[in-house]
Amino acid sequence: MKWWWNILLMGAFVACQPSSEAEMNRYEEPGVSTELAQFRKENYIDVRYKLSFAIPEERNEAITGIAEIWWKQGKKEPLILDFKADSSQVVSLTVNDESVAYRVEKEHILVPASATWAGLNKVSIVFRAGDASLNRRDDFLYTLLVPDRARTVFPCFDQPDLKAHYTLELDVPDTWKAVANGAIAEEDSLSHPGRKIISFRETEPLPTYLFSFVAGKMNREEYTRGKRSIAIYHRETEPARVAQCPEIARQVLDALAWMEEYTGIPYPFAKYDLIIVPGFQFGGMEHTGATLYNDGSMFLNENPTLDEQLRRSSLIAHETAHMWFGDYVTMAWFDDVWTKEVFANYFAAKMVEPMFPSVNHRLYFVRGYVPAAYAEDRTPGATPIKQPLDNLRNAGLIYSNIVYDKSPVMMEMLVRRMGEQAYRKGLHDYLHTFRYGNATWEDLISVFSKHTDVELARWSQMWVHEPGMPTIDAHVQGDSLVVTETDPQGKGRVWPQRMAYRVSSAAGTETVEIGSWNHKGTARAPLRLRHTAPVAVLPNTDGYAYGFFRLTAEDQKAAFACLDTTRDELLKGSLLISLHENFQQHTMAVEPYLRAMWHYLEGEESDLLYSMALGYISSAADRLPLGTPWLEAALWQQVEEGAKPSFRTQAFRRYLALAATPAATERLFRIWKTRQAPAGCSLSERDYMQLSYQLAIRMPNRAEEIVREQAVRITNPDRQAEYRFIAPAVSPLKSVRDSVFQSLLQAENRRVEPWASASLALLNHRLREQESVAYIRPALEALQEVQRTGDIFFPTAWLRALLGGHASVAARDEVQRFREAHPDFPPLLRAKLLQQSDHLYRWNAE
Repeated sequence: MKWWWNILLMGAFVACQPSSEAEMNRYEEPGVSTELAQFRKENYIDVRYKLSFAIPEERNEAITGIAEIWWKQGKKEPLILDFKADSSQVVSLTVNDESVAYRVEKEHILVPASATWAGLNKVSIVFRAGDASLNRRDDFLYTLLVPDRARTVFPCFDQPDLKAHYTLELDVPDTWKAVANGAIAEEDSLSHPGRKIISFRETEPLPTYLFSFVAGKMNREEYTRGKRSIAIYHRETEPARVAQCPEIARQVLDALAWMEEYTGIPYPFAKYDLIIVPGFQFGGMEHTGATLYNDGSMFLNENPTLDEQLRRSSLIAHETAHMWFGDYVTMAWFDDVWTKEVFANYFAAKMVEPMFPSVNHRLYFVRGYVPAAYAEDRTPGATPIKQPLDNLRNAGLIYSNIVYDKSPVMMEMLVRRMGEQAYRKGLHDYLHTFRYGNATWEDLISVFSKHTDVELARWSQMWVHEPGMPTIDAHVQGDSLVVTETDPQGKGRVWPQRMAYRVSSAAGTETVEIGSWNHKGTARAPLRLRHTAPVAVLPNTDGYAYGFFRLTAEDQKAAFACLDTTRDELLKGSLLISLHENFQQHTMAVEPYLRAMWHYLEGEESDLLYSMALGYISSAADRLPLGTPWLEAALWQQVEEGAKPSFRTQAFRRYLALAATPAATERLFRIWKTRQAPAGCSLSERDYMQLSYQLAIRMPNRAEEIVREQAVRITNPDRQAEYRFIAPAVSPLKSVRDSVFQSLLQAENRRVEPWASASLALLNHRLREQESVAYIRPALEALQEVQRTGDIFFPTAWLRALLGGHASVAARDEVQRFREAHPDFPPLLRAKLLQQSDHLYRWNAE
């Protein structure tokens, strides 16, 4: 890179007149259309990238780059590269070492076919990188290019089915470290004083969204097992958190070994390093050789709850499974992004089993995926697992609970349908057939069909390509149990699935299985006993079925009674889900539901069921006034008398969110001021940060004092920066809060997305609901821009932060007016709005 600055100085921008070639003009649509992707897939092969970036120490200075891209083509074709940048960011461009005419238009670099050859071609581009996906901090940066953000950083073919080999060179300050997909080949710290040049080895074939590098001030820990070594990079300063690195490494190594044994395929990449990033947007991201993780997910609090431990282990397992499903075999287009997520979540559940032998993992699976899927599937914004996608610029909107949580439930049904042995053989065949390549869901179904005689195509059509879930009713009729599936959308759809029921009456109790449905969605099963009224029918007792199981009043009574008496944890978990869905569907009132749930909670000893029930209680409590005395008192009793320390800690966190009486507020202030947690509770620095936010809202006269003192307590530089960003959102001054809101409407102030969404949520706190209704319409008007500039989960996070604290008719009306004013709002984004505003309509129905 000694010639770097010479090229920058000598490079000339050569603009061309609009090309007459119709082929180029066909693909000028911004983003990456299906037509452009198909054209390039058919014509460009054997793609290779050599990328160089010069990263200045000052974050406000531009990052400059050189991209050399090789590809082969059968005949002279136009070159169409993706680069979401201003034309001034292209400093120079040559094709096959010759200056050529080109133009930068509509997020593409266009070169006419006359400038290319049949056979091997090379384009060389000197450019200034865009900052949108570089996540720059003062002394640290990382790329996050999923799903279509590579084109914001460097010129490329930004589509998942044009996999390529990458070599990379980074010119960074000499006090920085760097990590990328490939292993470090060489470091040169002598050529340029104060700088060093780090060269990385060529990668295996990767799609652009997996290309990654991280650079900055970091610590590095290395761990070895046998012939395999992995490195952990982090910025943590607290010794107790750093001390968790060996356990993190152990779990990564265990997950790699598990996947190798299950698939029969050795880890298919040269290295596995991971970087733990403060304020990372996701839980993790499966960049090959440079996997990113959120620091709050990886570094656990002292005395973590079982839930926290399971979440970390599941996250590690999820990202590790992606090395085979997503990285080794990649979806051809992002409409099938769910095919990588379904395997990652399905196998994550399998991998954590040996790590936690005392846990009921069947319950953990059901609890982990079904409620989150129902939260979207019950809404008017429900989407199919696989959604159509015409342009990759909208690919981020494909991600949802349906993709992450309904798909593993579907996959479990598929495994039961095929049988475990046939399923495993089919997966091995699939991985072997499409290794280092791309595949569709239809490819996978075709492979699976070779290993089973069971019909899969029609079954897949219903579960993968259709939105929503059935409403399921059951009753005893004579000597039969009659079960009916009803399509809420009135289309007459039937979801084929097996179900287990428990039927009870004075005659006794029996278990009944349903498996065969007629075309009207009705199934019958014979009963062994002669049941007479009153009869209670408990649905989905094994947790394998999916839908809204409507309960009669007698069924509800029996379900709560069963919670008190049965020792079957899976049954209890399934009943809790069904009862909560019935509450959501208004088959029971808030107060009776909450009191019955609380009665059950007080006697529950299972960690998984306790946290599940407490979460449902907190969700339902949103329908009551904040600070409802009986619930506040009951929560504090759990804080003081909970059966386990982890129960007390969880109860305290819920108490913090729900308590609002003067006595409760004063109690919380004493805990924060003295830093004396209630007996048995384990509160972390983050708990005290949250406590300070909540107290500042509840105690406006002391808000400045609370925020100032909490800021002094924080010692980690990254958490200090986080607190400085978020704290103004709890100001007692409306003018300050309005200023914070206006700042969030500017893209540059949303770059650390977890901080931005936390700030927006505090602005829309329940205690400030009347004032914050005014934020709803402008925040919704900004939604499309939020989607264009944010990462994949941010539109949902933005909407949840904006609307989650609201429950009023006024808030619903603001949303409704926005919807009426935008009848042609983009469908994928409209679905997100319908999902996140559903509670406003559900609980304010006219």
